[in-house]
Amino acid sequence: MRGKMCLLSFFFLMATVLGSPAQAQIGQNKTQGDFQWTIAPYAWLTGINGTVGAKGYDANVNVSFADLSKYLNMAAMVHAEMLYRERFGLFSDFNYSLLGADASGKRASIDAKMSLVLADVAGFYRVGTVPLGKALTSSVDFDVLAGARIWSLAMKLDADTNRGGRDVYAQKTWADPIVGARAIFHLTDAWLMSLRGGLGGFSISSALTWDATALLGYTFWEHGTLLAGYRAVGVNHTEGSGKSAFKFDATLSGPILGVAFTF
Repeated sequence: MRGKMCLLSFFFLMATVLGSPAQAQIGQNKTQGDFQWTIAPYAWLTGINGTVGAKGYDANVNVSFADLSKYLNMAAMVHAEMLYRERFGLFSDFNYSLLGADASGKRASIDAKMSLVLADVAGFYRVGTVPLGKALTSSVDFDVLAGARIWSLAMKLDADTNRGGRDVYAQKTWADPIVGARAIFHLTDAWLMSLRGGLGGFSISSALTWDATALLGYTFWEHGTLLAGYRAVGVNHTEGSGKSAFKFDATLSGPILGVAFTF
């Protein structure tokens, strides 16, 4: 029920923004001064596919974003970004989800409850801006980025096993280095498209982590843009053995809906 209320609140916010006075000029977000700031609350309708495990128990989890209302208890998501002189920037992408889902594996039938914090913190450099076409009315910005992806995962596995059906609890926090690139296509004064992808982990903490995001934006106000798209993030993280074993080998993916405010 709380998950449904979060989604309803988000869509109410979007409806409120869309209902703003039409006096705002539609165009690319322009700001004065050296700094440009962006804050974007959004909803990531996340499905999970993979394997989770702790203390010798593991299970497969396969839940589509279409079943979101059944297993999402609470969520909070926001993207914040700073651009300095249209060249250097920093961004932070924060996701918190409280999930509950049934899972099954070779060792147990498990009711898994997970609290997940996923945060990307990175700096980026704008390599350049290239015009699209001879009319010079559209362009594409190319960014390269490097930073860290922070994971904090708490799992409670209610296991029905031959060992008495005891609950298994585990909590782990780790950080993975990430590198990537982003292209922002300014198609018209009102429409834009953003593509971002990256790799990380490199067996420093996780064996591998990756991400891919595609967004389409409509600028309805000089400081506001509606966003819709799709995001996927994968990770293969294992550590320890036996009773100290921990495993999170999963892909999180689903559509994104949001509103970006730029000043």
